[in-house]
Amino acid sequence: MSVLSKARWLAVAALAAVAVVVVSGAVRPYGAYAGAGRGWPMKKQGDLWIVETPHYQFETDHDPKAAQLMASHQEALFRELYRRMGKTKPVSAIKRMKVQVFQTRDRYRKALGVESEGSQGLYTGSAIAVWAAPEGIDDLLETLRHEGTHQFVGQFIGNTCPVWLNEGLAVFFQNARFEEGKLVIGQVPMPTVNVLKKAAEQNRLIPMEQMLVMSYKQWGEAVKTKSKQASVQYPQAWSMIHFLERGENGKYRAPLLQYIHYMSRGLASEQAWKRSFGTNVKAFEQRWRAYIKNLEATEGIPCRMKLKMLGEWVLEAMKKPSLLKDLETLRKVALTGVLGGWTVTLGDVETEITDAESVKDLFRCPLDKSKGDAPSYELVWGEPGEPPRVRCTRHAGVVLETAYEKNEEGGWVVRTISRPVLPGEKKGAAKQ
Repeated sequence: MSVLSKARWLAVAALAAVAVVVVSGAVRPYGAYAGAGRGWPMKKQGDLWIVETPHYQFETDHDPKAAQLMASHQEALFRELYRRMGKTKPVSAIKRMKVQVFQTRDRYRKALGVESEGSQGLYTGSAIAVWAAPEGIDDLLETLRHEGTHQFVGQFIGNTCPVWLNEGLAVFFQNARFEEGKLVIGQVPMPTVNVLKKAAEQNRLIPMEQMLVMSYKQWGEAVKTKSKQASVQYPQAWSMIHFLERGENGKYRAPLLQYIHYMSRGLASEQAWKRSFGTNVKAFEQRWRAYIKNLEATEGIPCRMKLKMLGEWVLEAMKKPSLLKDLETLRKVALTGVLGGWTVTLGDVETEITDAESVKDLFRCPLDKSKGDAPSYELVWGEPGEPPRVRCTRHAGVVLETAYEKNEEGGWVVRTISRPVLPGEKKGAAKQ
């Protein structure tokens, strides 16, 4: 949610680059603060940790490890956004932005007031605020990327930015991931592709001429009333950014930057569009629709969903402990069909997981680029009698794993959690 849109219902590494930006009136070298593995400067203030980076001041009741992870990810986002602005200068001097991150919705509401209702994150124009429980650090980082992009839009484009561009950019960078301390962009999530293609088949895509001039009020009203249009708005805005970034071998990257530049200098979005892309919107829409039609997902079932399904199989296999020697053993059993199959809904499209290749894919993290089909995950045993956790350590700075809780009937219920990597924690074989 941004100060511009007022309504959003999506949740939204040490740096080595050299650049110079203005922070609180002083010129400082970008990336000179977290060297030698010491982390960003931080202190305790009441029950909050205060972490300062060149462009942000974090205030959080999460633990120090999580606070450092948030700060490093947000600085990496800033670096990528700043780099991509090219010669476009910010509307006003870039000052250190306050970022409030809370563990509970109640504390988030107390800090933000009624404006925060129904949101997980908010950019107010002077600060970013988000909330997420400690076991949801991956969702938290996504939300910070989304709201951080809104912040950047406000600083570099200002009030002339149309809502489709603002939200499209936010989702585009929300979907990014971090590898070796760098932001990797351009991901094509399968659920989003499915939503777009189904909307195209049912003639529910928003006409381009309507999308380009849609107001923040109209966007927000559609979300608030949960109209059919609302379910398409965010995926379509994302797809327009993806097309302008990747379509036709990058043909539209320069015009997109020019479009942003014109608006940052005060030109209305309609005039900026005509100067940058021309007046034939219908022809442009035809090329964009063709792009969507041929768009292929770069990642299949999300890792979180895979872990939860594997956790369910672990619970089933506990009836015969020999099946839980390791994940390779569990996979071989799953391939026989004894443990059952799955029907997964991704973006309103049902996907059957019964054939051998689909079952094998369940055991592979989308970020695992190694050859072969050996399981990407590991089994980690806890207390006697507890189901072993299924753990993934392939996400930068974050561990995803299953967690189990007792229900009222005394049985186990599985869910997926995420947390920062603990000191000394490494990838490894199953532990028992």
